Amino acid sequence: MKRIISLCCILAALILMSLPFSVQMEFISDPGPPIELVTSHFSYISILPLKDAETIPQGFTNWMPLITAVLSLAILIMLVFGIKKDRGMVKDNKVPICICLITCIAATFVSWSIFSTLTIIGATVFALHFALLAVQVLHFESKEKVSRKTSF
Repeated sequence: MKRIISLCCILAALILMSLPFSVQMEFISDPGPPIELVTSHFSYISILPLKDAETIPQGFTNWMPLITAVLSLAILIMLVFGIKKDRGMVKDNKVPICICLITCIAATFVSWSIFSTLTIIGATVFALHFALLAVQVLHFESKEKVSRKTSF
């Protein structure tokens, strides 16, 4: 059940991150006075905000949404292709998933506080990451030895 809830949370977050109006960023339109701020919307996986000043005048680079998207994809891969067995012990990949989730939550918070990129979709993605972290932390499973049948 934990795995299904985790997969649903991360898939919903990835779908929301792929929408073209997930991240809101402000740019200066023209370097001369009067200074006008232009608000643009991007998806988390867009590299357009990372381009140089010729493409987007007076733009700044905000790597945080892209980091969040890449780590969310890594979390999905870890959930789907988790390590099953390692030398007779059932091994769980909870620690790397929790590290990626904490990094995603921190990157989202830094993006909101420094670059003012808060949107409804961003808040929903943040909530889904936080819910997934809660599911991962609250449902600890102890390592159990894999039982092997012995034949006589």
